[in-house]
Amino acid sequence: MKPHLRATACLILLAGLVGGCAPRVDEPADSTMPQKYPIYELSATDIPKDVQASLHLWIAGFIGLSPAEATARLHERWSSIQRPSLIALRETFSEFEVRAIVDTGVGGMIYAVRPNADDGIIGNSFYLPAPIEPEELTAKLQRVSLGENAAVQEFMQYFGGLAENVDAAGNFVYRDDPWPTFTDSWDGSIQGFDEWKSSLMLYTALNGCHVLVHPNGKVAWWMMQEHRVAEQSKDFDEFILYFNKHRKLAWPFDPYGPP
Repeated sequence: MKPHLRATACLILLAGLVGGCAPRVDEPADSTMPQKYPIYELSATDIPKDVQASLHLWIAGFIGLSPAEATARLHERWSSIQRPSLIALRETFSEFEVRAIVDTGVGGMIYAVRPNADDGIIGNSFYLPAPIEPEELTAKLQRVSLGENAAVQEFMQYFGGLAENVDAAGNFVYRDDPWPTFTDSWDGSIQGFDEWKSSLMLYTALNGCHVLVHPNGKVAWWMMQEHRVAEQSKDFDEFILYFNKHRKLAWPFDPYGPP
């Protein structure tokens, strides 16, 4: 079964969210969700011409490559990383092998898997779109008061749009216009809302929780099921290291983690 045909029990939770529902389950669950986006295994020479024309040039550059060649091409994109926290994240993701191109309808993504692991389990694979153009990225960061945050800027430069799933949630913001911000207090029922109001909603987890980045650089989880915001990291570098630790696991990225 292709990985994007599986969801997790966290996704099932999202469909029936109510206040106070159980925030975690014991193991990822299988799903019979229909395939949402076409996936073309490398060398991907079977991609229709009209789809090829819709791909971002960086994504289209993977057509005709073997998995080893495609992985080397991805590593080339990351070769200029110098920030220590991002170097650690690069090392984790460099263990994965690029296997396919996914037609998402908005420029496409590459799909990479952790070798010798069950790629149908969330956490053993990832999807990555083309880099955001520098001018566009700068403008988006400025609009959410993060234009001076170098750690966020560099993370988005190399990993913007990174996703663990393409059929539902489990992704960082990409070229959304505008980027989403934390503005709905649920009629005042969210504990900590005032402190985190207008923060960037950087990541949407499969269970409905969101990573928030405050203009001051602090990072928190909006724990939707519990109607509260919980600070996670004092700055974005600390968050990157936290995220990196989680990406070594075969489990959806959310504030609860595996049991």
